[in-house]
Amino acid sequence: MRFQKTTEYALRVMVFLWNHQGELYSVNRMHKILNIPYKYLGRVMHTLTGAGFLEVQQGKMGGYQINAQKSQIYLYEIIGAIEGLDSYERCVLGFPECSDENPCTLHKIWSNQQPGLKDMVYNVCLNDLGAEYNLKY
Repeated sequence: MRFQKTTEYALRVMVFLWNHQGELYSVNRMHKILNIPYKYLGRVMHTLTGAGFLEVQQGKMGGYQINAQKSQIYLYEIIGAIEGLDSYERCVLGFPECSDENPCTLHKIWSNQQPGLKDMVYNVCLNDLGAEYNLKY
């Protein structure tokens, strides 16, 4: 299972801002720090703000920060806002018909791994990542 590029960027942004709570970052500043294309980052920030994860302050000294009302944000919430969670339910190879009765070549392996992956995205929050990994930017 691989996240879509937009989800990768969103997770990168959210972990970064979570580790820098209380600070404002403009799209231009984050684009340079996180090495995410400027226009792409702007769309990601718009989506994350619309989903309620971020607050934005306008003006020369403005920028984005984690929504102060959010004490915990889980990975499934971010993934759901960006790409949806249906990718955890469908065939890993993209076949429309894949089940125990009509399996693809990876069905058995994916079926065994799927619960652990789902458990991870539903139980890991940004606070866990911030505490676990002190990422350097």
